[in-house]
Amino acid sequence: MSKRISMLCGLLLVVAMAFSAIGCGGAPATEPTDGAQTSGDATATESTSAAEPVTLKFWDMAWGPAEAFPVESEKIIAKYTSEVAPHVTIEYTNLPWSNWYEQFSTAVASNGAPDVCTGGGYMPFQFSTNDEMADLQWIVDEWKKEGTDKDFYEGMLDYWRFHDKQVGVPFNYDPRATFIRIDWLEEKGLEMPETYDDFIAIAKALTDKDQGIYGVTFGVTTGSAGPFMQFATGNGGMCYNKDGTANVDNERNLQVMKLFNTLQKDGSLPEGIVNYSGDDADKLFMAGKAGISIRSAGGFNTYLNGGMTIDQVAVMPPLTSPSGTKNGQVNPNAYMMFEQSQNKEEGMKFLKWYSENTYTIWTDGKQDGFPARISYLEGDEFKKPQRAQIIDRVLSNAVQLVYPLQSGVPSASSVEGQKFDQTCMQAALTMDEDGWKDTLATLQTQLEGLIADLDK
Repeated sequence: MSKRISMLCGLLLVVAMAFSAIGCGGAPATEPTDGAQTSGDATATESTSAAEPVTLKFWDMAWGPAEAFPVESEKIIAKYTSEVAPHVTIEYTNLPWSNWYEQFSTAVASNGAPDVCTGGGYMPFQFSTNDEMADLQWIVDEWKKEGTDKDFYEGMLDYWRFHDKQVGVPFNYDPRATFIRIDWLEEKGLEMPETYDDFIAIAKALTDKDQGIYGVTFGVTTGSAGPFMQFATGNGGMCYNKDGTANVDNERNLQVMKLFNTLQKDGSLPEGIVNYSGDDADKLFMAGKAGISIRSAGGFNTYLNGGMTIDQVAVMPPLTSPSGTKNGQVNPNAYMMFEQSQNKEEGMKFLKWYSENTYTIWTDGKQDGFPARISYLEGDEFKKPQRAQIIDRVLSNAVQLVYPLQSGVPSASSVEGQKFDQTCMQAALTMDEDGWKDTLATLQTQLEGLIADLDK
């Protein structure tokens, strides 16, 4: 593992610098064109009419709103099956995030995995420990022949290599963000918070219980996108040491627990927030009943589509944490194929084409994340104020969940799937400091076992 980490050291810094350049106006004025995206057509079978019928199962996560994202995804798939590979039928399923880890784990164990998929950011590494991910090297080789491998930032193709296999190809960057009612700050003569103490004070100042208004809201049970993890990663890392060993039971995580516990004791959190879903928090924020919302970066589009304006809501820059770090959080995600697939050749042809022809899932499909393709990032969609703010304030200084590691590890998928974040947040909101310490000690032991079993 150490060799792999060394090879990829500094990768996220390169990506962050490139994001920063785009956010500062480096993108060209033209949109990505169909001609620039359709090199995958050349890989289609020359005589598709004579090809044997093939059915591919494609499980895709809920990367955007239900009324837009799967609709646009299926439009793109229909183009592939009608114009590029008429002999292929693709059964598309859009999965919720609520139980993705259990759903994929059960499917793989029962030999019922999909052919191709998207999923959790560390899922390709998780299933590679038992060689359950297929090798997508053919796709990378084709891109290198075409010269289109340069459409990804340096190191991003190698990032998805594990055990000498290409276990994924780049799909998107999924950042976390904290949103704040910038108009309320202006009305009250307040500045954007910069430290934990500032954040606590601002949350208290924005709270008006008589009016049913609270300083901060977020989801805990489902659809939460990791509010505890966002702050813990920004405080120097939540789960790992630089050498890949477990480091959950630490002072940094206690500091984040104290932050959220203080917010609750101050009355800055809604009553019953421990049972809040992400949707509950969004509704409160959009109803003007909360001043700050912690969630995924896709919240910006959710709020603007829900009637809020760019003059009302803004992305809060990461806080300078007690440990002195000031980081946002981002998770890279990949397209994948399972080794169980009986149609690997057709699956790889589809994934290659799909990667090259999906710009509209970010525009018409309202995809929450940010594309791994440079040509897509240079489109007008990512010059919009809500996108530019996230690029400038979060992605320009973002690290992964596994920070200070510089690359993904299999155990990180279990950290996500087994909801370490939720466990820590629930402890912060319902226990005293002794309970926090017991929780962290339990998770420490759990992660040590996962690392021993998986990160080989």
